Amino acid sequence: MEWGLLFNAFIGVLAILNPIGNMPIFLEYVENESPRVQRAVGLLMSLSIFVLLLIFFLFGNRILTMFGITLPAFRLAGSIMILLIGLRMLQGKSKFEQHGIETTAPAGNTFDQARNSLSHILVPVAMPLFIGPGSITTVILYAEKSDSLLMSLMMILVLFVSSCIVALVLVGAPYLFQKIGRNGTQIVIRFMGMILCAIAMQFMIDGVSQLLPGVLDTAFIHTPATH
Repeated sequence: MEWGLLFNAFIGVLAILNPIGNMPIFLEYVENESPRVQRAVGLLMSLSIFVLLLIFFLFGNRILTMFGITLPAFRLAGSIMILLIGLRMLQGKSKFEQHGIETTAPAGNTFDQARNSLSHILVPVAMPLFIGPGSITTVILYAEKSDSLLMSLMMILVLFVSSCIVALVLVGAPYLFQKIGRNGTQIVIRFMGMILCAIAMQFMIDGVSQLLPGVLDTAFIHTPATH
């Protein structure tokens, strides 16, 4: 079992989902709802995020094959995309700057109101705010690294745990945002941005080594000095 790869995948997926950084934007979209409905929307949102991650994990490679895209090429393109997101997060910027929308549902039980609100904010909050190009790229790349059934199941568990953390953050968003504040949120965003930049560079190195095998090894071979 490659525990290092699993831990790397967990940190990478959680960093690019960026629940703390996206929490204020989620609150803007559900600010018109009652606290109970907000919590229900957060749970449904996290479930939608897990389903989307699972779809791209299981079928992402087939989608690439359908479009004739090789994994090394996708790895390089994805690493650039993740790097750009990481650099933006290092600057303390969110992906979106929109304001909230009216999502108040007709009177009914909590689940019906939450489902109605989710239908309004699934796009753009769940996708592409949480599940954007960077998230899709990361999941497909780690799916490519899962070379056994056990490893694939463990990766799916990583996606599930990451989605559960997103659920905890969204359900407790009003309380967390009050406690952490904007300064604390910015610190988390910058730290996650640094992690994403490092992961992007590793993906880039892996992609180049696959496209041009032997080039990186040759570059580090020191030629003996001639006298």
